[in-house]
Order: sequence, then C-alpha cells, then structure tokens
Amino acid sequence: MKKINFLYIILIPLICGWLYMYQRMGSTSPFFYGFAENKETELSHDKPVLVEKILVTPGQEVKKGQILLEVQQDIINFKIERVNYDIEQTEINDQRQRNNLLDQIARLEAKRSSKIAAIRAEIENVETAILFQKNLLIDLKSLDDNDVVITNTLNQKKLESLKEKLVYEIAPFDLEIKQLQNSLSVISNSAVSQKEALKNEKEFYQKEQKKLKILAPSNGIVGNILCKEGENFSAFSTLVNFYESSPTIVKGYVHESLILQVEHQDTLKVNSSLHPSHFIHGQVIGLGSRIVEIPERLRKSPDIKTYGREVLISIPSTNPFLQKEKVMLNTIVGQEDRFLASLFSFL
Repeated sequence: MKKINFLYIILIPLICGWLYMYQRMGSTSPFFYGFAENKETELSHDKPVLVEKILVTPGQEVKKGQILLEVQQDIINFKIERVNYDIEQTEINDQRQRNNLLDQIARLEAKRSSKIAAIRAEIENVETAILFQKNLLIDLKSLDDNDVVITNTLNQKKLESLKEKLVYEIAPFDLEIKQLQNSLSVISNSAVSQKEALKNEKEFYQKEQKKLKILAPSNGIVGNILCKEGENFSAFSTLVNFYESSPTIVKGYVHESLILQVEHQDTLKVNSSLHPSHFIHGQVIGLGSRIVEIPERLRKSPDIKTYGREVLISIPSTNPFLQKEKVMLNTIVGQEDRFLASLFSFL
C-alpha cells in the first residue's frame, strides 16, 4: 500500500484558494457610491451658562485646545456677589464693634481722669495745709510744738489715705480698660481672619469662572455658531458645531441586491469619483438595519429610484478627500480575506 504524500494535502487547498482569488479578482467586484463626511461635534456645557465672548467665526480653522467661547455661570456670579456681601458685612460689623469698644474705653478713660483729678485736688489741698503748718511753725515760735506736730501727723495720715484711695479707685478703671483693649484686639484679629477666608473663597470662584471656556476638541473647522454674546443657555444646549479638518467617515448606500456582499469589518477601497487616482482603504463600521431609498446623487442612474442599505466606513484622517466629496466604494478588498481566513482555519 502506497503512503499518502502529505505535501499534496497542503498544496491542493492552497491551489484551490489561489484559483478562487484569481477568479474573484478577474470578475467584476460589486461597487457603490458614497460621500466623505467630516466628523461633526456639537459643543455645549453641562451647566447653564451665559455667553460672554465669542472668539471665532464660522469656517475658521482652529487648533486643538484653542478657546472658541468664553462663558460664565450665573450660580458662580451669585456666589461671588454673596461673598462680596459677606466681606462688606464683616467690615461693617467689625467697625461697629470697634467703635462700640472705643466709645466704652473713652468713657472709662474720661471717668478715670475725672476721678484722678478729684483725688489729686484733695491731695494738693492736704499738701498745702502741711506746708502751711511747717511755715507757720517757723514764723511763730510761741506756738506749742505739740499742737503743730499733732496737726501735721493728721495731715500726713490723710495724705497717705488719699494716695491709697487714688490707687484703689483707679485700679478698676485700668483693669476694665485693659479688658476692653484686649477685646478690641481679638475682634480685629477675628475680622482679619474672616475677611481673609472670604477673599480666598472669592478668588477660588473667580478662578472657576475663568475656567469656563469652550475649547476646540481637536484641530478642525468651526461650523455654525448657535449663540450670541450676552445670551443665556440651558445645560447641554448646543453652542457651536465643530468639524474635524479632514473627513473621517464615508456614508454609502449599497444596492439591495448586493447587501450580502458587504459585511461588518470589511475593508473597502475608497476612490474619488472625480479623481480616481485618489484612493484610500476604509473599514466598514456600521450597517443600516433597514432598506432605504438611495439619494439621487449616489445612484448609478440618477433618474431611477433605487433602494439599498446604508453603510458607514471609517477612513484615516490623512486622506485626499473633501467634505461631501462623492466617492466610489469597491468591496473586492476583504471578501478574499474572509475566504482565506476560513481556509486557513480549516487547515
């Protein structure tokens, strides 16, 4: 019994596969039309905003991250106004408390001065009496020394009593004035700290307000501007339409008789209908779920209504096509890939 040559087992399927590909490539591959589209993005904000400044015009080319619009949020403006009010009220309350304490200190100092003046007047009277007694003793030798001594002793005791009274009665004033001055210092420090905290809060809100800008998500072209300066918009309302610089999607319609020959993930050859030398490969990323009328521009015979399935093809951004340019889509690429994949999986 002859042995089976395993080389034949490998070569026969490969030859069959080659013949299939040759036959497919020699035959007319189904093709259909589409048009290149730029990816459109609707730019909005997730919170209600007021459009403060528009910095671009429709059709303008912009770079990624470039500021398109400056907007503000009423809620942040309200918070800033509230903080301004709190700062003002803090300053008013601080000044009122300071004035109240200063008035109390002034009244106490006036009473203290009045009390000191009254006691010192008494002290001066006693000192004058003592001096008078001494002079009288010198001038009148006939007076009894004991009487003079007794009188001076009484005056000295009165003088000492008045001096003690001065210290005793002034001390409460000094203590209360010191307490009020301490309270004044505490109030001032508290007001300074409170105002500093409020100013920091205000700066935070101001920085948050400055961050509210609508930026270009990538290099591209500004489309329609759907807002005006000074207008308020609710959350997620479209403010600007934005397009990428080059088309990244092709929308085509494959005739209903050919829908089975186009599948998801197929690789298609995309040619410009006006410049056939301009071509690129794209990949099917979406298939319509129903049969629809093919647009007149994409029909092989514009006057005859035809129906088919919508097909979305992703193409690299580095392509030669213009926005809305008509292109031809050839399905030959990808069909053989599927056949070979099934063939090699069988092997």
